[in-house]
Amino acid sequence: MAINEAAVRGRQKQYEDTVIDFVKNQKGHFLAVTDDQAFLSVLRTVLTKDLALTSPDLLNWIPEPSQLLKEFRKADEASPNIVVFMERMIHGQDLTFLVRQLKLAYPKVYIVVVTVEIEQARLMYLHEVGADNFITKPVSANTIIEKLAFTLKPQSKLGQVLDLAKGLLARGDAEKAREVARQVLELKPGSAAGYIVLGDAERLLGNTQAAKEAYIAASDNADLYLEPLHKLAELAQETGDTEGCYEYLEKLDRLSPFNSERKLNMGELLLKKGDMAGAEELFNAAVAQVVKDAMTLIGNVAERIAAAYGDRNPEQAVMFLRKALDAKGKNLTRDDVKLFNKLGIALRQQGKWEEAVEEYRKALHVAPRDENLYYNIGMAYAEGRQFRNARMSMAEAMKLNPDIVRTSAGIAFNIGFVYMQSDAREQARRCFEVALELNPGMEQAQRALLKLGL
Repeated sequence: MAINEAAVRGRQKQYEDTVIDFVKNQKGHFLAVTDDQAFLSVLRTVLTKDLALTSPDLLNWIPEPSQLLKEFRKADEASPNIVVFMERMIHGQDLTFLVRQLKLAYPKVYIVVVTVEIEQARLMYLHEVGADNFITKPVSANTIIEKLAFTLKPQSKLGQVLDLAKGLLARGDAEKAREVARQVLELKPGSAAGYIVLGDAERLLGNTQAAKEAYIAASDNADLYLEPLHKLAELAQETGDTEGCYEYLEKLDRLSPFNSERKLNMGELLLKKGDMAGAEELFNAAVAQVVKDAMTLIGNVAERIAAAYGDRNPEQAVMFLRKALDAKGKNLTRDDVKLFNKLGIALRQQGKWEEAVEEYRKALHVAPRDENLYYNIGMAYAEGRQFRNARMSMAEAMKLNPDIVRTSAGIAFNIGFVYMQSDAREQARRCFEVALELNPGMEQAQRALLKLGL
């Protein structure tokens, strides 16, 4: 146990030294594009207290994404060694486009995307457009240091040898790079990264077939590694192999399906081959992806506007939420249920419970088994004193998810109240008891149980 603890401490010290070296010896500094004060506070603590870094302008906070490029140019003038921590979403806006824009303009910048849990395909797309690493919130100080260290520099001997080979390639010394890549593959047979460097060296030397074989070996040894497929597609394009280029782009699209630009490239290849139907399908898919991304942005903006109005002006909140839903038209998905829920709540705040029920029922067309929708329908009916209908909706919610009653004491009480008002006394008692189990001091539930007299 002591040996393991010592090893962990040793690795942590190595990570810390990497970050300290970046700041002190390479004049590195950090930009944080975030609206999350909790994350910003942890990041500041890591840099100034845990690592005891005191460099001037060490961390520049950028709360508005629109200011990033301007602030980055200023920072780049002081020192080109910059790490940008960037939220994937700010104010409902997906910043994937900004990751791509920044990486294209400044290829040497390190970009660490900060996000909540998201699907793997989305992470792959972010990596494709320029993200060097990811931090999933909530995050600890040690995790930030470790992620930073791996972003800045390989933390293993093998990684350092690979870095040497890449440096040789950058200087045009393909022969030595190939020799080092072969050494890597002797140390770690099957290393996808080793095969990539070997392929790059062979490609630089003009050995097209050897480069292709190395890239294929890299792909075979890492199913979810996108870079070998990118290299193979590029190589196929360079050699005029249209069929091969399309094949590799298609594989990339299966792994990372959010890239509309790749769909356009694939469509253009099919068009050159005379496959009009296939090209049209891909062009439609590209447009659909762009529309989907735009619809997501519309929904997020409307949600933010509705939250801004809140209780102060629910009529305006309703107006903007309806605009968003109308704009989406037939492009509604399960992700839009939250907009319907917010719209229903805003309507209920105005006493328009019947309209709220109508909106919730529209949402059931895209999410027919969403227990929260049935719960909200039940609450709307209860506010209209239609307790029989309310009970039927609550029963459906409980049928879809029996544990919904344990989500919170408030939900348990509300379901119990509906049951009590519709003379389902035993069901009401069970709900009130759950409410008290979750919140023993809940006076409403205590009074309700006394009233039931069970």
